[in-house]
Amino acid sequence: MKFIQYIKDSFEELNNHMTWSSSKDAQKTTVTVAIFTIVFALAVAGVDYVFQTGLDNFFGMFKSN
Repeated sequence: MKFIQYIKDSFEELNNHMTWSSSKDAQKTTVTVAIFTIVFALAVAGVDYVFQTGLDNFFGMFKSN
């Protein structure tokens, strides 16, 4: 029954011994992460577009019409 005791101890630790961030701090962090994720996704999409265009142009030079 060590597993049951582990679960009980885990809940006790979470409820009584953890320091939780305030709701306001958690919201600020969530917004920061969301904005960074969107900016990073746009940057990756931009790099992908540049490489795709470059490769299309490069291989287009060898295409026979």
